[in-house]
Amino acid sequence: MKKLLLFLLCTVVTLSGCSPFNEEAAKKSVEQEINNFYNNLLMEDIDAVMSQVSTDSEQYYDLYDNYRDIFQKYNYSYQLKEISYEQVSKDIVIASVSLTVSGVNRDEEYDSYDVVQTFTFKSVSDKKWKITAIDDKYDFK
Repeated sequence: MKKLLLFLLCTVVTLSGCSPFNEEAAKKSVEQEINNFYNNLLMEDIDAVMSQVSTDSEQYYDLYDNYRDIFQKYNYSYQLKEISYEQVSKDIVIASVSLTVSGVNRDEEYDSYDVVQTFTFKSVSDKKWKITAIDDKYDFK
């Protein structure tokens, strides 16, 4: 009886296709998405930036307008200092990014400031994450 119960349990687990969630792999994947995001901002590629944002995001159109305006008015670079994780699960990852933003506006006036941005990512497939929210946590202008 015990063997039958063990066999059924193993069969159910095998058929369900449950694979264990790999937190480190999720962090690496999200870290790569964050790096790509800032590289796309640096290249001022609005299509590439927005392709990383979930179209389900409530911020989608506001982010599009914001980044379009930034690209028209400023020439910024982004220096990442640190990425820390507030929540990591199979469905959602919340990461805080500390960075320095610096560059010039169209009047050639230099500007530099530190900021902490919080990214919320949702899982869209195995090892693929999309941004659902970006919030400035601290802005040291």
